[in-house]
Amino acid sequence: MNSSNVPVVVTIGVFDGVHAGHRQVLGIAKSIANSINGSLTAATFDPPPKAFLRPDSFAGLLTLPERRASLLLENGVDHVETLKFTDAMAHMSSDEFVEEILLGALNAQVVIVGRNFRFGHGASGTVETLQDMAKKFGFEVRIVDLVGDSTAWSSTRIRNAILKGHVEGANGLLGRPHRVSGEVVHGDHRGREIGYPTANIDVRGGLLIPADGVYSGLLWIDGTANMSAISVGTNPTFDDVTNRRVEAYVIGETDLDLYGKIVDLDFVSHIRDMESFSGIPELLEAMDRDVAKSKTDLENYLDSAQ
Repeated sequence: MNSSNVPVVVTIGVFDGVHAGHRQVLGIAKSIANSINGSLTAATFDPPPKAFLRPDSFAGLLTLPERRASLLLENGVDHVETLKFTDAMAHMSSDEFVEEILLGALNAQVVIVGRNFRFGHGASGTVETLQDMAKKFGFEVRIVDLVGDSTAWSSTRIRNAILKGHVEGANGLLGRPHRVSGEVVHGDHRGREIGYPTANIDVRGGLLIPADGVYSGLLWIDGTANMSAISVGTNPTFDDVTNRRVEAYVIGETDLDLYGKIVDLDFVSHIRDMESFSGIPELLEAMDRDVAKSKTDLENYLDSAQ
């Protein structure tokens, strides 16, 4: 509960990816909060309701909760509340959601939501419902209508692009490269044997991995970005590789010891689809081309980001 006299402005949503549409809502919410000398709280859910209610049809997360919170704070939010989405919350009526969550847990005086906001069991609550309840309980509701093509800013659209390997398009909507994180674990060491040692990344649970293929990217090690060529998939050239892997070769490095480190991996561009080669010589020729193209793409990306 807010013990001060500072008005609490709350914007609520999943905010997965904190993409361009989210940032527009956050900018408007921050302006409203500033206009009344209030503080802005962003309330998000873990897991997202869709992931909880329909896990088999949920593709994966664009951001883990801690990354999401960091991005929200970077975009002007004063406080982030991550609400645990449970079976009990899923069965809350719209009235219960307002009383227990918006007014109880979040102490909202002003609530800012998009036009399509739904809440309560079975998504029974609409913005009209929320406005009616605001009159009853004495809080204010502001509805945000996004400027531009709101469908382009859909987290679902971004996920679909990543699943197809279209990381450049997804990155454009996100406003930054899609990132996965995880621990570097031991693989079969085949890359080291052929001159391209890779970091085999055990991607943290729930994060969305792009389609099988080769990508350029940045491997973040202890806060430093390293230009990398990335392989996603089973590597069909070798019959004994049956599980999907995410492997990153740091360009120009052959003796890095990263086992046990937690790293971040940004996908910058798609180089090619996954292919099966006749043997190691043909594979090495392709890898030489992949690394050269990755280096060019990454140099161009880093130049444009300055």
